[in-house]
Amino acid sequence: MTSRILAVAVIVMLSVGVVDAETFRTKDPLRAFVRQEYPLGDDYFIRGNEDTYIFRCLLTRGSHRFDGIALSEISIWGRTGPWEMFRQEPNGDFTYVETGGLPNTACLEFCRSKGYLTTGRCAWQRGWPK
Repeated sequence: MTSRILAVAVIVMLSVGVVDAETFRTKDPLRAFVRQEYPLGDDYFIRGNEDTYIFRCLLTRGSHRFDGIALSEISIWGRTGPWEMFRQEPNGDFTYVETGGLPNTACLEFCRSKGYLTTGRCAWQRGWPK
C-alpha cells in the first residue's frame, strides 16, 4: 500500500513538473507583461484607469547572466525590484526566465502606463521618474 501511495505521489509530481516546465515565449515582452499573458511573479498594478510607471532595464551578457530585458512597475516597486526577466533568443524572440532582483539598476528607463495603454508604445526616458 505504501509503495502505491509513493508511486502515485511521484506521478503527480512529475506531471506537475511538466506543466511548470512549459516555456513562455513572446516577440513583445512589454505587451506580455502589461496584458498578463503569463503567470506574473508578483502583484503588479498596470491595468485600469490609474496611471503608473513601467520600468525596464535592457540586459546584456557583460553585466547580467544573458541578453534580454527586465520589466517592473512602481505600485509594488522598491529600488531593487522585483523584475520580470526575459532572455532574448537568437531569432529575436524573448523567453520568460524568472521574477527576480537586479543588483544594478543603472540601466533603468521608465514610461507612463497610460501612454502605453493608449498608443501601444512607451516613450522611454532614462533614470528615475521625477
